[in-house]
Amino acid sequence: MANLTDNTGYSMPANMTDNSTVAPVGAHGGFPVPRDIQIGVTILAVIVIILAMIGNTLVIYIVFTVNHMRSSTNSLIANMAFADLLMAIDIPYILKWVYVWDKWFGTFMGSVLCKFFHSAQVGSIAASVFSLVAISLDRSFAILFPMRTIMTRNVVRFAIAIIWLCALALTVPLMIASENIQQEGTEFHICLENWSPITARTTYNTFLFTTAYIIPLSIIAIVYCLAGLRLWSRKLPGQRNLMAHKKAQASSRRATAMLITVVIIFALSWLPFQALEMIRVFNQQLLHTIPLEVHFVIPWFGYCNSAINPILYVIFSENYRREFYRILCRGPSRQERYRNTIVVEPKHNSNDAPVTSELLRRKYTAPKAQRRSERQERIRKSRDTMSPKLNKTCQDQRSYRGSPGTLRGAPVPPPVLRDVVSRHST
Repeated sequence: MANLTDNTGYSMPANMTDNSTVAPVGAHGGFPVPRDIQIGVTILAVIVIILAMIGNTLVIYIVFTVNHMRSSTNSLIANMAFADLLMAIDIPYILKWVYVWDKWFGTFMGSVLCKFFHSAQVGSIAASVFSLVAISLDRSFAILFPMRTIMTRNVVRFAIAIIWLCALALTVPLMIASENIQQEGTEFHICLENWSPITARTTYNTFLFTTAYIIPLSIIAIVYCLAGLRLWSRKLPGQRNLMAHKKAQASSRRATAMLITVVIIFALSWLPFQALEMIRVFNQQLLHTIPLEVHFVIPWFGYCNSAINPILYVIFSENYRREFYRILCRGPSRQERYRNTIVVEPKHNSNDAPVTSELLRRKYTAPKAQRRSERQERIRKSRDTMSPKLNKTCQDQRSYRGSPGTLRGAPVPPPVLRDVVSRHST
């Protein structure tokens, strides 16, 4: 986000951390931004920060605390939520440019935070798109190889480590180029990029566009196309019941549709900004014809993506929707839902009574002796109401004990060994 002036007569933002504004040649700090743009961008930034912080924090909390949500796909979704939180943390620094441009503060912490905030946006984008690649591979492996578990827990952990190492590698050149410089004759500092030579910035932006946008999205498109062809034409193994087969297919399609939607929204959100960056690199004359308001608005499509992802999870996934409702609306917990569930036993005769939530509640409130006596009473009642088939089995066992060649009171062998014992006794 440097205020680097070149021979085109404009102050050129130097990397993807910039909010893509142009300024005429002048003092450090650019020019006063119109008040309506400041108000509009500030309101949008506050909304994005609130939604992104709450939504992504809840996604991470749900995945790490709810047992049935700890799948490989959800672990990678939580990793992408971390990347979106990194973007939300960087938004106040981006918003700062609307008011004071590149002005910053000194000391050692000023230099450290200058490098961190300058590179945070690149790291967030790279980690998000690499997480989407890992999620696409996970879903595709589950569809293409349904009888094999490829994305084990260790494989997912290794993939997450690789994602952040690659994201860190892309941010290293930007950290090196970012400097916190004190202005001559003043006590003010400016946080800017100092690329040497100047062509290094063009090379870096082109490399970043290729490795963090074009190649990952191409891989995702190819992988999902292969998985989609297989998903819409396959028959799930082991699903002999037609209704169960359709239910399993519908569930798999909904999950895949949600993840494909997340990819499409990500690509469309960052496409205008990436196009603007490529225009900045290859066609300066066309860049100067773009209105100033467009330079302010375009980057915020990408920033809003960090707040949109949790909303997509709630829309498409019933599990996320139920957990979000439980946390935000104080719905019943899983233990409370278990206590209030009515469990109805099969009706062997009209005298059988359903086991209601009252019995389940006593499990947690009644003394141990009372629970033991109630359990013994239920066992006695179940013995009295055994089915005719079970009574016949007991009669066969009693007649076996009294048959010739056997000892009365001897233990009854399992039914599978009964014929063997009979032949041996004769």
